[in-house]
Amino acid sequence: MEMKISKYAALIVILPALASCVQESPEVAGPMGSGSRIFFRSYLPGVTLTRGGTISDLTECRVTCINPADTTLIDSETGEITTYFSDIRFVKDEESDGRFITEESDTCMWPYTKDQLHFFAYHPSADAMRETIDSEKYNLANYSKTTNGITTIDYRLESFSIAPDIADHVDFIAAYSNGNQQANENTGVGLNFNHQLARIELMAWSESLRYDIEIAGVRIGNPISQGDFNFSTIVSGQGGEWLNTSQTPVEHIFTTGESIVYLGKTSHVDQQHATSIMGNAGPAMVIPMTEKIEAWGGSEDPGLGTEKYSTDKLYFSVLLRAKNWADVVAYPYPDDPYNLPKVYLAVRNDGMVVRRVYMIDGDYYTADEKSDELKYTPSETEEVRAYCWAALPVAAKWEPGKIYSYKLNYTNGIGWHDPSYPAPGTPIIDDRVSVNVEVSDWKEGTATDVSVPRK
Repeated sequence: MEMKISKYAALIVILPALASCVQESPEVAGPMGSGSRIFFRSYLPGVTLTRGGTISDLTECRVTCINPADTTLIDSETGEITTYFSDIRFVKDEESDGRFITEESDTCMWPYTKDQLHFFAYHPSADAMRETIDSEKYNLANYSKTTNGITTIDYRLESFSIAPDIADHVDFIAAYSNGNQQANENTGVGLNFNHQLARIELMAWSESLRYDIEIAGVRIGNPISQGDFNFSTIVSGQGGEWLNTSQTPVEHIFTTGESIVYLGKTSHVDQQHATSIMGNAGPAMVIPMTEKIEAWGGSEDPGLGTEKYSTDKLYFSVLLRAKNWADVVAYPYPDDPYNLPKVYLAVRNDGMVVRRVYMIDGDYYTADEKSDELKYTPSETEEVRAYCWAALPVAAKWEPGKIYSYKLNYTNGIGWHDPSYPAPGTPIIDDRVSVNVEVSDWKEGTATDVSVPRK
């Protein structure tokens, strides 16, 4: 099967830093302590935060090394290049001035040559990320090869997938560097990590005197959620290229110990006091977009009438319930004309979620299954509340290494029926929710205002 190399991967062969990729006879390095241990120094320049903490919290990374000058690693028939070492765990050693070293010293030694080695590093490990998805994801693949004396480096992390629950998202960082024994034996190889995902935060506020809103979950509809990450394109300050991407919604429904977010007459009443609605999950980390994804059109989507309707356009959806001025629940609809699917949460009087429950034939159960053992009876200090999704369209082109903080204004509306609901796109009570987005922190960006079109 013919392998297609991206234009960025192919570009590597003409960069000066990688000139030694052209296959040559190895040169003897001389008396410079040949065979000494390879170690790294790690940096995350200009960035103070990752999803898990600061750069000082980065205590380990995984590194793969490719040595295209070593003819013993090249298949004579296909030209395929075997890695010098693959996906080795390097750990920060505080006793050696923060160097990243490995216990697998027999594998990770400088060769007895002046060969220029190429290093690809990332965090967290593929094994750690698989724990939140399944064993079929996060596969490291090396497509590097030599053809007619020209070497192309192509190393990837295939089937990188965003976890369905935002609480399980990770801040994926990656780095490329090259070096040889003479230049790096004593100083180490510098790894300048960069964020390869976009960070999405949702906040909300309302100055409405008509409705109080309770928020119990968030959904991001149709971000880029899976793709192949090409390490080989992290050169000359470029980010890694994402290939073979696909889209699916991601969400987080508040669970035990999380607190319901209240937007009311006395709380979060202006944009300055907007509050996070991500619960304990924290911000979403999604694969960046190479092209803008347009906003979902709601009831004007031309594909609305199709059987098993779905959309690949972008939207946010918020799990909420709304009470009117008389303290009567207005959404979910009291008469339920659309038979909307509901999420039931047992909530304490102080607003803390006790657990998710399921209604079957008028009774509550701890699982979506009717049995006496699973039946749930709320205590005197809690009640079971029903919530429904309310969507709003948003267009975006999210770039790697940027934080996008959206502020949702519920002063004049609740949103639309979620795309998964009956009559998708139908306005809920009122017809307008406005959105303001700020781009900040990781890299400089510009602010953009987005308003939901009036229906």
